[in-house]
Amino acid sequence: MKLSSKTLIRTNLILLPILLFLLYFLGYPKENIPSKNLGQNEANVSIPEPNEKSPLVFSILKTGEAKTLEAFVIEGGSVLKAVTVAHSSFYIQHPKGNFLFDTGLGTKVKEQFQEFPLYLKLLMEYQLVQTAKEQLESSGVKTNSIQDVFFSHLHWDHASGLQDFPSAKIHSLPEELNHPKLEAGYISSQFDGDSVNWKHLVFQNKPYASYAKSLDWYGDGTAVFVPMKGHSEGSVGLFLHTENGQTYFLTGDIVWRREGFLEKKHKPRGARWIVDFDIATLGEEISRVHNLFQKNPDLQIIPAHDHDVQSPLGFYPQVIGKK
Repeated sequence: MKLSSKTLIRTNLILLPILLFLLYFLGYPKENIPSKNLGQNEANVSIPEPNEKSPLVFSILKTGEAKTLEAFVIEGGSVLKAVTVAHSSFYIQHPKGNFLFDTGLGTKVKEQFQEFPLYLKLLMEYQLVQTAKEQLESSGVKTNSIQDVFFSHLHWDHASGLQDFPSAKIHSLPEELNHPKLEAGYISSQFDGDSVNWKHLVFQNKPYASYAKSLDWYGDGTAVFVPMKGHSEGSVGLFLHTENGQTYFLTGDIVWRREGFLEKKHKPRGARWIVDFDIATLGEEISRVHNLFQKNPDLQIIPAHDHDVQSPLGFYPQVIGKK
């Protein structure tokens, strides 16, 4: 049946705004990220070497994953290209003590996830692989041997396993507890209660690379935390210098794919509305890491959810950085 011209006009008037909104939601036009002007404390963009030969290695524990389109994880991404999103935890091993950076999906993630409203359940759908606790225990690492758990931030897919490690001191910036709203990706039940042994991070006024403050955890330059801006009120990154001489930078959720740093791209606009705290300072952070990589091209940047970066390195029990 042939549609009348009036019907076609009405249909176009309905579909055109929807199409324009979808394009805007996905990041068109692109959000401009200006080049960052480095201040006096940020002028030194070389990454310091450890004090001595590094004994550090680490592993990536993939606790879950999700399948989606590239357009939903990076601004300007393809609506035809399928990608995998990883929900990972990082197990850092050092003679002075091992720790976790993020926990990924935990043993109670199914019931925790039910707290989200329907629209967030649809947007944040996941497939559980195996929790960090289960992976470590299956290879003989006892839960109570993990004495420290650090968080890049406390969004649900990073903090879900927090209470799986009851003996551990829990390290995050205190700002993460300022506004832990459900609609922004926090599930407070993951970190509520008197049983959580908080040891909030306190950064020292000691510049590291292009960061004005840092925290050298072991005191030997092999594991250095830095504050990162924009994604949440208290996001944290971690530089790792491994036994084989390589340098890695765990960047949490500042971007979801490494191309965000290399090409200076945000997440899609719709995702930013939900999960990012301050877009302007987030752009500054993306620009900072972009500049850092330009000056240090051997730096291996690992965003928390970038499966295409993590998979070639290998997942637990694969050890990364071993000589």
